[in-house]
Amino acid sequence: MKGGIVVPKNVNVHLVRKAKKGNSQAFIELCTAYQDILYNSAYKILLNDEDVADCMQETEIRAWTKITKLKNEEAFNSWIFQIMTNIAKDILKKKTAHSESEERYLSDKADMINTFDIEQELNGLEEIYRIPLILYYYAGFSIKEISEQLKISVNTVKTRLARGKMKLRILLEESNDG
Repeated sequence: MKGGIVVPKNVNVHLVRKAKKGNSQAFIELCTAYQDILYNSAYKILLNDEDVADCMQETEIRAWTKITKLKNEEAFNSWIFQIMTNIAKDILKKKTAHSESEERYLSDKADMINTFDIEQELNGLEEIYRIPLILYYYAGFSIKEISEQLKISVNTVKTRLARGKMKLRILLEESNDG
């Protein structure tokens, strides 16, 4: 995992249990432990610092208000990523509805890249391919976990990962040739 702080599972579960009982300090420790990996993953989805800041804030607020509903304390990692992913997707939907021209600009900008830059090319992928690739390669989720988070079948995740990798490879080859 890049940039994330790895919290030992037993400490994590202990903090989650305390947070579920209303201990705000334990919740703050959990948020701090997951902050880097959540931020990096949200940025790879949203591509904008302001949107990521909104996403992170909303993720923490929603997680705090719903932590008592978390049934499996050991699943905190997947649970908070699910919240962040849903909020990021909502932000994307709102942005798309309000500004298709900005999206075209970002797409055109991605087409003009002349350097070999995986992250830039990843940003040029459609959301249905970009999000599974980010969750799998950057956040370290298994195919099954991605399936559960995105509420799609395991086979669909595998297909999107394969197609996303193929599209990314094409974008990278074009960027190297251009």
